[in-house]
Amino acid sequence: MHWLQFSCWCLVNLTVALTTALQLNQKPRFYGVKAGRSVIIYCVAPDHTQNAQVEWYKAPKYNTPPVEREIVTEGQQIHMREKSMTQNASISFRDLTTEASGVYFCKMNHTWGPGTELQVFRPNNLNGAVYRSNMKDALILIQAFLLTLCVVAPLIRSQTLFKKEETVYEEPEHDHIYEGLEIEHCGGGVYEDISAYAQPDQAGAAWAQE
Repeated sequence: MHWLQFSCWCLVNLTVALTTALQLNQKPRFYGVKAGRSVIIYCVAPDHTQNAQVEWYKAPKYNTPPVEREIVTEGQQIHMREKSMTQNASISFRDLTTEASGVYFCKMNHTWGPGTELQVFRPNNLNGAVYRSNMKDALILIQAFLLTLCVVAPLIRSQTLFKKEETVYEEPEHDHIYEGLEIEHCGGGVYEDISAYAQPDQAGAAWAQE
């Protein structure tokens, strides 16, 4: 009878010790994938924890208190697998969306796993990225052209004004003093006209004789 009680006591203590010493591990500890991909997170436990019930929780950060972690349930995109003698417990995701991002913890026999962070990124649109890159290049060229124009335009204007100030008055090559005056021409030759005007009248001749 005493041997039976002693055996039961040892079995209980051994079970408590194994439960207390249970250490869980999760693989991998981080996932960074594009939307639409599929991933699997494993909850690794010692071999003596066979057919244990595993629960999965989601939290925004690693240091989120256990009471604030949300339990994860199976759905169309989430599948859970219990631990057995031949395989570890796991949770799998397919057709991931950005809403699935977070830290996932497994819980087995009141023991928490260290957590696995899952980050889901939106896939890049190649055509959109090329278009945005070309637009940025065009804007850079336009800005450079406008900047050059703002610098060069004042220089050109100041150079033009400086040339106007240096302009001096030049003396004319020909003398145009008589330009515009009318010259009267008398009929006949010049000498004939002078001799005609040079003949004295008769009154003057008579006065000279006296």
